[in-house]
Amino acid sequence: ARSEELHLIYTGGIMVQKGVDTAVEAMGLLHQRGEAGDLSLTIVGSGQPEYEAYLMERVSQLGLDGLVTFRGHVPRDQVPGLLREADVFLFTSVWEEPLARSVMEAMASGLAVLATPVGGEKEMLENEVNALTFPPGDAEALARCIQQVRDDPDLRMRLGKAGRETVLERFTLDR
Repeated sequence: ARSEELHLIYTGGIMVQKGVDTAVEAMGLLHQRGEAGDLSLTIVGSGQPEYEAYLMERVSQLGLDGLVTFRGHVPRDQVPGLLREADVFLFTSVWEEPLARSVMEAMASGLAVLATPVGGEKEMLENEVNALTFPPGDAEALARCIQQVRDDPDLRMRLGKAGRETVLERFTLDR
């Protein structure tokens, strides 16, 4: 067994359209298969109280209490510090939102990004180049992505590095 833990993080609104349940269900699938021992997921943000309650309930039902942590609302200026403690950023949105600042922040921090290619993200994300992408709402596909970056540290590093470059290029061009 690897002693190294892989820290996954989600930051953003805790709302149905953000698909945070996909991350919880993916962790549940991995846990069922005995594949989640070295994983932890931190969920940062707030939003719809009923949805938050539902997610917490699912975490308990799936036996993920030790693996999934809800941090609630965190002041903006503390987010970069949380990102630095993580290895992998999850973007689970199920709606066509404009380009998410959270994804750009995660990429700039050099995290490997696992994301749904929706809305503005289609412009930004290239599967297996600067991110691993999975269909919105597909917990099974996300679980596979998590295993891929866990089992292949080189891939994780490569995605993180390419993601950083993507953001740096984008921003300098925009400027």
